[in-house]
Amino acid sequence: MPRSFKETVKGVIYVLSHPKQMKWLWVRETRFRGRKKSKSLWVQWQKYDAQLHISMMKDYPIAQTESTLNIKRIGIFTDMAESVGKNLKVLDAGCGDGVISEPLLKMGNFVTSIELPGIIALAPKNRVPFAVAGDIEQLACASGIFDLVVASEVVEHLWNPESVFSEAYRVLKDGGYLIVETPEGEGSLNYDSHRNFFTVEILEQMLAGKFAMSRVERLEATGSAQTTTIIVLFRKS
Repeated sequence: MPRSFKETVKGVIYVLSHPKQMKWLWVRETRFRGRKKSKSLWVQWQKYDAQLHISMMKDYPIAQTESTLNIKRIGIFTDMAESVGKNLKVLDAGCGDGVISEPLLKMGNFVTSIELPGIIALAPKNRVPFAVAGDIEQLACASGIFDLVVASEVVEHLWNPESVFSEAYRVLKDGGYLIVETPEGEGSLNYDSHRNFFTVEILEQMLAGKFAMSRVERLEATGSAQTTTIIVLFRKS
């Protein structure tokens, strides 16, 4: 949906008053201008954008910890993981700064966290003690070794999300589970770092034949979140 004049002016004022945002915008439109035409450039853009985002989050640790949306999503993830079982072998694919890895680890699960080089180094060691730098579209993992794969706020960023679903299917044990969290609907594309958008129906169609949908949760848009978030639990067929 096109932005109104008022929203545009508000956005310009915000950018001008935030130096980090101004730099981000400049870099986006110069160094990464052709990002949507090249996978390698898109991946480099993802690294840059994620590094800036994590850096900004570190400036406001209390706000992140006390975020209602964050508290709710962590509660859903831990509840879903608990429904799968205990002492799970979990792969957090695209772990970011480890915000989901940490509570799953504290539950007594063995969590392997994987993220792009340059991003994984920013995750605190207490959050992701078993960290691997790599490409989740081509996992360097043996087949059938995990009970649960988590893809939290990652599939919307990928060049080829179908490959991640195929890799999740490969590395999961028979009857293993996959949790996908992503913004719901086309509004997701309002974010500069998002390449894809999903709905529950789209996910179900993409994963048909590999996974069966077990549970769906929604988090309504609040604060900086512009869209509803869906968290979907799938079981390997």
